[in-house]
Amino acid sequence: YEILRAVKADLAAITCIYNASVLERNATATLHPVGIEERKAWFDAHEAANRPIYVLREICKGKFDSDGENFGAQKIAATNQKGEILAWGSLSDYHPREGYRITAEISVYVAPGARGKGLGGRLVNFMLERAPEFGIKNIVALIFSSNAASLNLFAKFGFARWGELPEVCDMCGKLESLTILGKKLG
Repeated sequence: YEILRAVKADLAAITCIYNASVLERNATATLHPVGIEERKAWFDAHEAANRPIYVLREICKGKFDSDGENFGAQKIAATNQKGEILAWGSLSDYHPREGYRITAEISVYVAPGARGKGLGGRLVNFMLERAPEFGIKNIVALIFSSNAASLNLFAKFGFARWGELPEVCDMCGKLESLTILGKKLG
């Protein structure tokens, strides 16, 4: 796997993974799938604010026969090709007021077929290591209180419960509470 800063060419895959979570109704308060055009402004805002979006993709390995020889004429090109984006994450402004510039919100989304393989953890770890480069001293994660998988993921990385907002989100008739997790960076 490799983790890189997202480029606009990644936006279709990012949007597809996000929309899968929208339809599942357990990770975002967005109620309807979004289009790539809508996400362009979001992407541009992250770049302008120097709040990165990262993608995690698999690296395709070349195919080998039983003798270890690479199939095909393009032996070198067959290895290390960029594969499918399996997850993405972002560091967003926690609040638009300037004084909050030292605090960012972390978001991580993993494609449905790639869950349970530790990819979300790889992405969280990568983002935590790089956050200080952007002047970030605190990271918050805003997670539905019913989303045990996400709560457990962030707990593994030392996030503590900083608060809860009870029943603040209406997910089409199902009221969700929001748990606020936080981590101070060294």
